[in-house]
Amino acid sequence: MKRPLLRAEAIIMNEDHSKVLVQCDEQGAFYRFPGGTIEFGETACEAIIRELLEEYNLQVLVEELAIVNEYIFEVGRGLNHQCTLFHWCKPVKAINEVLFHKEHENVVLTWKSMQELKNKPTYPEGIVTLIEQKGGSITHLLTKSSYF
Repeated sequence: MKRPLLRAEAIIMNEDHSKVLVQCDEQGAFYRFPGGTIEFGETACEAIIRELLEEYNLQVLVEELAIVNEYIFEVGRGLNHQCTLFHWCKPVKAINEVLFHKEHENVVLTWKSMQELKNKPTYPEGIVTLIEQKGGSITHLLTKSSYF
């Protein structure tokens, strides 16, 4: 029996909240938030800290849970179910340059404005609006493929 994949991702904003740190390919075809799969016995906070250190040598402080995204989609003939826990995070040191992924040289971590995020696909869909609203409560964002 297939089970949902559990992920943790970081929402990191600059000091004046005008830009967000996002992951993309060097062409900037789309944007997503840094993070990865939560390993067995690991908390979402621990996963975020581990993933950002492993991938970008970036130390962060993980703060409160911001968004829970549940994504059900079809690949080929099979259904997939993924749940992602997004936390507000802050870098330990200022980030003034593009950071390159340690394993995938065409993947970078870079600052983008909210307008830039709106101009290209940003995953999960709908997250930019939720970040702009930045309410204090946890938001559940459910996304499904069009086949439902």
